[in-house]
Amino acid sequence: MSFGIDHAKQQGGLPLRKLERFLDDIRVQPEWRSEADRACAYYDSNQITPEMRELLESRGQPILTHNLMAPAIDGVLGLEARTRADWVVRPDDDDSVEVAEGINEKLNEAARMTRVDKACADAFAGQVKCGLDWVEVTRGNDPFAYPYRCKRVHRNEIFWDWHADPDLANARWLLRRRWVDKDEAQLAFPSHKHLIEFACQGWDGFDTEYQLMQRDDLLGAYSDYTSTDMFLQDWWDSDRERALIYEVYYRHYVERPVMFTREGHVLEVDPRNRMHQALLASNRVQVRTMTFPKMRLAYFIGPHRLVDIPSPHPHNQFPYVPFWGFREDTTFVPYGLGRRMMPAQDEVNVRRQKLTFLLNKVHVVKDEDALAGNMSDEEMLDEFYRADGVVNLNPTRTTRNNNAFRVEQQTHVAAQQFSVMQEAQRIIQETAGVYSAFLGQESGAKSGVAIDSLVEQGSTTLAELTDNYRFARQQVGELLMAQVIHDLSHRPDVAVSRNVGKPDKTKVIVLNGTEGTGQPRTNLVTKAKLQVVLGDIASTPSYRAQVSQRMMELASSLPPDMQMVMLDLIVESTDLPKRDEIVKRIREMNGRGVDPEDMTPEQHAQMQQAQQFEQAMQQLGMAEAQEKVRKLAAEAAKLEAQAGTEQGKSKLGPAELRQLDASTEKLIAEMKSVIADVALKRSQLKFQQVGDSPMTA
Repeated sequence: MSFGIDHAKQQGGLPLRKLERFLDDIRVQPEWRSEADRACAYYDSNQITPEMRELLESRGQPILTHNLMAPAIDGVLGLEARTRADWVVRPDDDDSVEVAEGINEKLNEAARMTRVDKACADAFAGQVKCGLDWVEVTRGNDPFAYPYRCKRVHRNEIFWDWHADPDLANARWLLRRRWVDKDEAQLAFPSHKHLIEFACQGWDGFDTEYQLMQRDDLLGAYSDYTSTDMFLQDWWDSDRERALIYEVYYRHYVERPVMFTREGHVLEVDPRNRMHQALLASNRVQVRTMTFPKMRLAYFIGPHRLVDIPSPHPHNQFPYVPFWGFREDTTFVPYGLGRRMMPAQDEVNVRRQKLTFLLNKVHVVKDEDALAGNMSDEEMLDEFYRADGVVNLNPTRTTRNNNAFRVEQQTHVAAQQFSVMQEAQRIIQETAGVYSAFLGQESGAKSGVAIDSLVEQGSTTLAELTDNYRFARQQVGELLMAQVIHDLSHRPDVAVSRNVGKPDKTKVIVLNGTEGTGQPRTNLVTKAKLQVVLGDIASTPSYRAQVSQRMMELASSLPPDMQMVMLDLIVESTDLPKRDEIVKRIREMNGRGVDPEDMTPEQHAQMQQAQQFEQAMQQLGMAEAQEKVRKLAAEAAKLEAQAGTEQGKSKLGPAELRQLDASTEKLIAEMKSVIADVALKRSQLKFQQVGDSPMTA
């Protein structure tokens, strides 16, 4: 475990009295953690307290738990697993499109390597059970591991400004308590090795005069120890030799000049930054003095401050993201589904215990001389509890009727207990908004539409939980993206390979490009305007099956030719393996062509050969048409000359003239047809030569 950069001594920073004020604020906050622990214990089937267990044993009642909360909560956790979505980085302007694509690949790579899905799923479990859990997004310090880390943090380690908003955007402080072995703490803060040694000993044997000559910094730490109200046992475990470390993030408000660029960027003025100096000298930015918070980090071991530095993270937020369930309106106490389900769960356990006790309990009313021989009451009860028990009555008993010996069982009370227990079982699911159909169990609904409605109703009643989860998961993505962008901003020419949706097709994006001497860098990650959102939720398998079924029903009502047109869309809506390949082959068979980006080199060569052949055939057809035009023109000229000669020699008769006119009209019609055919072939050939001819399969 590492705690960040170790600074030997800091001036100013968070004083001890401020930490003590934070701890006092924690003490007066509403007590909710014991109920949260109890809700999680109920989920783990630890539903009987030691006091109740002792009472049941004294009464002779069975100790039974029938855990109905766990399956209902597991159903809600399964909803998160089924509807899990990846992060999508979207640009806020057209200039950031390629940067967004590159950052999107890097962010999702970081999500896979840091196992974000596991951390968020674990936090969602705490959110559902008890109302709150946390995810930490930070940098790792192991040089051999992945540079970033996303981990779930237990709710009892973190305390925060109680009056802040749920997203903690206006929280003044956040505190995490961690127990750390002494040797580990000394390695994490080597400049405070001696301080940690004395502090863990309760400053026994500390000679102020001697230490003042050796290390004057210890004198101030000793003064803090003597003036604080903290007790040593509150932050030091002598058996294990470990200390309680306080990790405190707090917002410190400052008043400093801020630059506003024409592109909409807001930067704090850094007089030592040459780029800032150039911007200020160019008068291309507006400068205003503003008041804003700066995040800082301090470490304490008991009353002793070890480190107080600016936040080591590239963002100005807490590195811990809360996953809220529900919150009380006035007290802001978090709670989950466990609070709603625990009363009914207690009812089920009590009724089950009483029901089992009543079914096994017998009341025997007898006279003292009712039993034969020397059978004692204990032996008689043992016989009653045996499957083949025999009890002999005294033939010489004083009372000869049933009043001398009778056995009573309270079966009517057992039936009432069973009825109440069933009602409590139903209440557990209803109070949580989780119905039997949602859990895949049998319900009163018979039709598929009714079952789907119950499932949808269960999802609707959990909308508050799922919305809070999506918001928290988006915050985790924003913090992780800030870490990714910070690292990429110091690296030039970062090549990112992006898959464009096809197994063998990738697109290479260069971030922070430096091509060209004297040219401005391209795709700068620090200037891009980006935001992290959750992608559209992949529909559940049942929903996709419904969509596919409806598309099939629609296609069945269409004519056969239209059914073939929709076949690829129907296959695309299913969960069939290799459905992309199936859709591709269907479209090839339908003659609608193939996307050139999806073609193999062999298919490209075949397409080029087909285009060359078609172009040659069109040229040949055009040459034949032109030859026909020439022949028809020559024949027309011949007829015209013949008509002129005949007219000069003698006048033709009516029959000859009509024949000549018919031949001329026929010739003219053929010429028009051939000329139109030639014009069409020329336009087709020209259209294909510019590369815009529609490609056929």
